[in-house]
Amino acid sequence: MARLQDQLTPVTPPQVFGALSGAWQKAFNETPHRTSLLVLLAQWALETGRGHSMHCYNLGNVKSHQKSGDWCFFRCNEIINGKEVWFEPDNAACCFRAFGTLDDGALDYLNTLHDRFKPAWPAVVAGDPQAFVHLLKINRYFTADEAQYTNSVISLFNEFSRTLPLTVSTSGSGAAMPDIYSPAGLSQALVALGFVADPNNSNLAVRAFQASQGLVTDGIAGRITLSALAKAWIEASANVKNLSQ
Repeated sequence: MARLQDQLTPVTPPQVFGALSGAWQKAFNETPHRTSLLVLLAQWALETGRGHSMHCYNLGNVKSHQKSGDWCFFRCNEIINGKEVWFEPDNAACCFRAFGTLDDGALDYLNTLHDRFKPAWPAVVAGDPQAFVHLLKINRYFTADEAQYTNSVISLFNEFSRTLPLTVSTSGSGAAMPDIYSPAGLSQALVALGFVADPNNSNLAVRAFQASQGLVTDGIAGRITLSALAKAWIEASANVKNLSQ
C-alpha cells in the first residue's frame, strides 16, 4: 500500500469497454452481456468526464480509506445538505483509490460494485441504467441529485449503445446477448427465446413475451420489458450453453 502521485489517465470509451469486458471474464469466469457493460460504461463516463478527468485509472471515483491498495489525493466536491462543498488534499474526503493500469482499475471497479454495492448489481446484470442509479443512490454511492445523475447515465447509455460494438466476444461458453435496444437485436433475442418475431408485426412477439412474464401486454419494448428480456436471456444462457444466435 502506498500513496501514488495524482495524475490524469485519460482513456476512450472503447478502451474502457474492452477493459471492463476482460475484467468481467476474469472476475466472474463468464462472458459479459453487452448491456451490462454499457450500464457500467455510462456511469464511468459520468464520473470521469468521459475519461478526460479520470485519476489513476479509478473508473468510478471510488474513495480509499488507506487500508488496502494504493491511493492518491485530488481536489473534489460533494453535495452536502443541498450545497456543493469542495475538499482539498490532504482531506480524507478527497482520498481515492489509485491503480497503475486500466485493467487493474477496471477489475477493482467491478469487484467494488459486486461486493460493496451488491444491492445494485442485479441492475447491472439486467442492463437497466435507471434502476442501477437508483440503487446506487440508496446505498450512498453518490451525493448528487438522483434525477440529474439518472438522466445523464441514461443519455450516455443510449449514446454508447449506438456507437460501440454490437456484441461482446464469447469464449465458447454461451452466446452474447444481442443489442436488444435495436429492432434487429430485439427480434434476434425474442426468436432465440422461442418467441417468433414477424418482421411485418414484431410487436406480436413482444406481446407474447410480456404475457409470459406477467407484464402489461402492450407490445411496446420499454424499459421494464427490456429489463425482463435481459434477465430471461441471462437465465437461458446459463441453462442452455448452445443458445442460438
